Amino acid sequence: MPNDTNREEYYRSIAEKVRLTKEKEEREEREFYERITSGGWWLSFQVVVVFSTLMALATLIDHVFDGPTKKLNEKSWRIDPGWRYDGFAVLDVEGYMFTPEYHPWFAHVENTIELTYTPIFRTGKKLKFNTKRNGDEIVEYVEIRSRSIFTWFPFVQLLLFIPLFTYIFKRQSPWFNFGRIVSYIVVLPSAFMIIFFALL
Repeated sequence: MPNDTNREEYYRSIAEKVRLTKEKEEREEREFYERITSGGWWLSFQVVVVFSTLMALATLIDHVFDGPTKKLNEKSWRIDPGWRYDGFAVLDVEGYMFTPEYHPWFAHVENTIELTYTPIFRTGKKLKFNTKRNGDEIVEYVEIRSRSIFTWFPFVQLLLFIPLFTYIFKRQSPWFNFGRIVSYIVVLPSAFMIIFFALL
């Protein structure tokens, strides 16, 4: 009988320790959640949300809509010797990289080259020119700028919307904290990289 009593006490003390540990963990999680969703940390996250959302919308508009178009002369472009793609001409047009296929480019009609810019960031987006096909047939050829956000659509925009989704679906959960950390260490640097390397 004493053994049964001791065993019950032992199990009761174990259950009490488990309960106290669980309550402590829940309290710490609650305090952590309250800390990251208030004060300076929350304000800085809201800044990241606004900035990345504006960048996502701006790049989306630049992808979908065209800005002004400028007619170029034959001195406005050059073959870039630093790159080589089989079957493609690598062109430097006002500092922008375009890679039209060999045949359309080398059969292009002189003085028909046009560069289309984006409406918001005013960066080069499309290269258009007339080219000869099947002898005398003239067709328009359009080439989207290579190695840019225009070839990474919609992955760039989805990445930039992560902070907004995290903000909208704010919950006390590991996913919320994960989304918040990703917003700081992946999305924010990516947004700056888009500005300085991909757009300008």
